[in-house]
Amino acid sequence: MEAATLPVFKTPFRVEKEAKELAVYNDYKELMTVQGQSATAVTEHLMAKYGIHSASTIYDIRKRVEARIKAEEAAQ
Repeated sequence: MEAATLPVFKTPFRVEKEAKELAVYNDYKELMTVQGQSATAVTEHLMAKYGIHSASTIYDIRKRVEARIKAEEAAQ
């Protein structure tokens, strides 16, 4: 049986977490399209919006989502 045909089981918490991370990633990408935008200010805005207390968490979320997107594209 191929790995691509096996179902992926996720807990409700994992599904919720991935949705939140994708929202943070999409907001960051959208806000950074503005010419002259400050990455630090965008990060602080997202921290306040999503109740995140560390700038490095925003960075980690972005990297996790980018890796997940690349893996999904590679699987296709």
